[in-house]
Amino acid sequence: MSTQRRSGFTRRDILKLGASAPLAGLPAFARAQEYPARAIDILYGFGPGSSGDLTCRIAAGWLRKKWNVPINVINKPGGNTVPAVLDLYNAAPDGYTLLGDPPGSSSMLGAVVKNLPLKVADRTFIAMIAQNNLMFVVHPSSPYKTLKDVAEDAKRDPQSFTWASQGGAATADYIMRKFARLAGFDIKQTKPVTVRSQTEITTMAAGNQIKVGVVVIAAAQAAIQGNLIRPLALSAAARSPNLPTLPTTAELGFPIDLPVWTGISGPPKLPAAIVAKWNAALQEMVRDPEVVAQLAKIGSVPRYLNAADFRQYVLREAAEVEELYR
Repeated sequence: MSTQRRSGFTRRDILKLGASAPLAGLPAFARAQEYPARAIDILYGFGPGSSGDLTCRIAAGWLRKKWNVPINVINKPGGNTVPAVLDLYNAAPDGYTLLGDPPGSSSMLGAVVKNLPLKVADRTFIAMIAQNNLMFVVHPSSPYKTLKDVAEDAKRDPQSFTWASQGGAATADYIMRKFARLAGFDIKQTKPVTVRSQTEITTMAAGNQIKVGVVVIAAAQAAIQGNLIRPLALSAAARSPNLPTLPTTAELGFPIDLPVWTGISGPPKLPAAIVAKWNAALQEMVRDPEVVAQLAKIGSVPRYLNAADFRQYVLREAAEVEELYR
């Protein structure tokens, strides 16, 4: 027997094997081409009613029509979003479990949660899709007439100053900390009242259970129209077309321009082909006039960043949050 046959393969066999080796990647490629083939779950680490929750639902509705598969938005509030994010990290990297990703579950997480059992940078950032601004609101009978009244009262008696907190990992908390720094009072001496959602903040302000709340336009519009709460200032650099008479924090001497954005992220090691498919769809979605109109109804505007730009934005914002939470 020749030496060519001792291994069980002839030279011709080896050449055939080498020629066919690239075909080994075809099953994974085919799966990416077929994606999505079944229902997709989008986890969201806060309760219903926030701009992020509503944005995810708008996106889910649009993508259902495009891809003809069920897309479910699943609210998992609590634990500063850690349980929801851990569920994402433990999911298979196949694109069927994703995360509606606002600042509270990404850029704010490392600063708020000590001994965080995960690394924010390990997730697969897919795209940012929209943003919404927040506003300071009070009960209609509140003695606060402007944001300066809020600042003066908090400085005078911080121990009795109550405000609604979503546990720390939320843009509302971020804004209150920024406001405290600009106004000159110690946020640690105040009395935050912990809630699970933006809807609860609106409810507590309407019930006169807190002195001030910070809510997104989406959660506040109906209550404002029903005279259940009164807005004081919009946390933005420019006024909102939805509330053109409402002054901005910058106009009142407190330059706080911190939008609450919404993105989509996946588990670590999500295949690039699936990320690309989502990016192509989301780019198309944010240009759809119907989607733009739906976002406008909740006080949001499209803001698209691709995977690489979204990742850079989050990590840069995380460094800013870390400095503010020291």
